[in-house]
Formats: sequence, C-alpha cells, structure tokens
Amino acid sequence: MINEVRDLEIVSLYVWGAGHKSKGDNRLQFSLQPDSSFTFILPSGICNFLAFDELGNSYGIADFYKKNAPDTLEIDLEYITFGRPNVDNGYYLLNIANSLNGFALDTFRLSSTRLYEDIIIDGFRVFPGNSITLWLDKGIYSVDAVDQIGRTYSVERVTVPDSVRVVSITGSMIIDPSQPVGIAGNGSGLLFIENCLPMAVITELRIIPQNGPDGIHLDSIALQPGASIVANLNPGYYSVLATDEFGAEYYASIEQQNTGSLRLPIVYEYLQYDFSFPQDSQE
Repeated sequence: MINEVRDLEIVSLYVWGAGHKSKGDNRLQFSLQPDSSFTFILPSGICNFLAFDELGNSYGIADFYKKNAPDTLEIDLEYITFGRPNVDNGYYLLNIANSLNGFALDTFRLSSTRLYEDIIIDGFRVFPGNSITLWLDKGIYSVDAVDQIGRTYSVERVTVPDSVRVVSITGSMIIDPSQPVGIAGNGSGLLFIENCLPMAVITELRIIPQNGPDGIHLDSIALQPGASIVANLNPGYYSVLATDEFGAEYYASIEQQNTGSLRLPIVYEYLQYDFSFPQDSQE
C-alpha cells in the first residue's frame, strides 16, 4: 500500500475479511508518510480497507479482491469517506443515520457503564440522508445526538455489535419537544407546519385551498428554525406558500384527510427559484 495523500500521514490501517464483524487491529506500527509504502499480507477472499490520517479523515474501500500477487493499492482522496465519516473508538461498527427533516447533526455523545467517561464526537456535521460510522468496543450504549440548532435526540439502548448496526435519528426521539407557537383556522383537521430551514426565519405563511374561497394568511410572523404552527383545515387539497426573512419562497401541495393530523416540514427542497431576468430600467 502507498500513501498518496498529499502532506498527511496515514496513522492507522485496518484490513478485515468481508462478513467479519470486527475490523481487527491497526496494521501499522509507525505512521505512513506521504509517498511511502507498507507491505502486508491480505486475508483470503474479499476484504475491506479502512485507513485514518493524522487529521481524523477516513479512507475506505469495501469488497476489495486481490487480482494479482503481489498487488499494489494507492490510498488517495478518491477513497475519502465524505458522505459517511468514520470515527475509531473500537473494533465493531455502529452506523448512525440522520433521518431528520432539514437539520444536520453536529454532536454525538455515547455513554456506557463500561466507559470511564463518555465518548463525545463533535468534529463532523452529518446532513439529512447521510450517516456516520462509529467503531466501538463491545457493550451496551446510550446515544444522544444534538442537531445544529441545539436540540437533543436520545436513543436509550444500543447493543454493539448487533445484527441491525444502524440507528436512525428521527424527530420522534427529540427530548422535550417545543409546543406549536400558535393555532390558525377553524377546520376539523390538524396540519402541523414546522420550519425546517436551519438558517432562516419564516415571516409569512399562506395556506390556499384549491377548491373554495377560504384560506389562511399569516403575515409578519416570526417562525424560528425548529418551531411549528398548527393550522385547522377542512378536508381537501391545499397549496402552502411560506416566505422567509430573506424573501425566498417555498411551495408545497398537501391533501388534508378527514381524520388524523398531517405534518409539513418546510425544507429547502420546496424553494421556488426565480429564473426571471431583471428588467432594464433604461428604455
């Protein structure tokens, strides 16, 4: 193996057979300098590689199969695990996935009776739809995850290693959820509208029925990131238009059912792009 990562030392290397739960011990006795190489014996069959540099970046190769003897592997930025960073605290993996609407996860705290002190991981930002891989020793852990606006989500019990190996952080795990800031409308159904824009305040909200004259218009509001508001709506189809403090507009269509409640997160995916060209003032 050759370290082709410019200006960074490779400080640890793990190689293990596919299907094994443990990644084993660090193969390196000394840090691997840039452009230097290290020779080792591969396990038979398909195997996995995981390397860490001096800054904590991880480089992974899954399902590698040796085609030639000897074989040369170059570790470079092609293999850096941006979408799923790894953190090395043991032999067995635990994947934590961010399944929230709109909010990244910034801090993870793991507690266990087997730990002298909690493991705190705060050097990564895990965006919705992405995950982080934690390597831990065997044990039973509790996991707290903190999102980018400071809310905490708790998982009481995780066994490592486990057959599932993936923990999804969802909105239902939040500790002490805040109550809606207000209620509007007089319909029979409940629509919870949540501001899931981490960096913007919603200042205006329109809920327009597709069939019927009555709607809801809330002007000069200040719906902070993470806050929600309740709209009482009769069954039917509606267009929801939200405007943030910067003037950006977000649009979504919903169907309010006869029974139960509906939750609508206002996220950046609903952003309406303005492709119009500015008019020339000189005519």
